[in-house]
Amino acid sequence: MNVNIRPTEEKDAAGLCELFSQPKVQRETLHLPHSSLKMWQERLSNIPTGVYTFVAELDEKIVGNIALTHSQRPRTMHTATFGIAVHDNYHDMGIGSQLIETVIDLADNWLNLMRMQIEVNTDNKAAIALYSKYGFEIEGEALCSAFRDGEYISTYYMARLKDQQ
Repeated sequence: MNVNIRPTEEKDAAGLCELFSQPKVQRETLHLPHSSLKMWQERLSNIPTGVYTFVAELDEKIVGNIALTHSQRPRTMHTATFGIAVHDNYHDMGIGSQLIETVIDLADNWLNLMRMQIEVNTDNKAAIALYSKYGFEIEGEALCSAFRDGEYISTYYMARLKDQQ
């Protein structure tokens, strides 16, 4: 499988709109249903400083996205968070791994980040296993921290420290 990981471009708005309309993607991210093409166009035309975003393409179709947000605050500039999504029809193909490897390389070898962190729904076993594979550890649990499908759910705080790899 020849997946191409590349920086996100403004032309990717339609593909990202379609990606984030997938039921599993909506269930496991904080995106709301029915995002508009216009919202994605505006978002991609104004990517903030410190945000590094990449898409995974397979046969010219966007099948994944990851965005690393490098803190711009002086006392936390050694940290970053990220968000990731893989198209519902392309799970278990290594796309999530390739996206995470892309931002870990950027964080470790180019941005000199000490800490990467993410929140993950406590019932998302596949994502927890994926993050654990790359050295992310559960640091705590936030009870009732997100609202999904008409109910509150809890999330784990997971982090990877560069010196512990």
